[in-house]
Amino acid sequence: MGADPFADRYPDSPAYRGMQPLRIPSGWTIGWNTLDVGMAENLAGIGGSSQFNATNRGTRFNIDVEFLPEFDPAGAFHITIIYQPWPRSEKGRRMKNVPFAFDADAEVVHHFETRSYPALIQELELWIARCTVWVKEENLP
Repeated sequence: MGADPFADRYPDSPAYRGMQPLRIPSGWTIGWNTLDVGMAENLAGIGGSSQFNATNRGTRFNIDVEFLPEFDPAGAFHITIIYQPWPRSEKGRRMKNVPFAFDADAEVVHHFETRSYPALIQELELWIARCTVWVKEENLP
């Protein structure tokens, strides 16, 4: 077997070089991340609506970052934090063997809007950390 021709290419790709470094503890699943450090200089070219999406199944939170309106230099970043309550038995206990999905019972627990990219990253990391340890609903005995 020869050397891997792609071994050194990805770290040097434009998609990787501009990627925003984030502190994300274990437990999170990143659905997508198109946050780029270059967004701080130019909001005009930001499109694709959702820029970042992560879910923590253990704590039942979802974090979504959007840029709205898309491709509008007057647009802003929006962070939305959603919590999905635990399904409960008739006795009010958490049901753990139910497939996890966000449904009509999901609730928005926080929303933040800013045109500042540094403020966006600060708020995003704050809420990733908070939602990693936040126990919104206690389990009944």
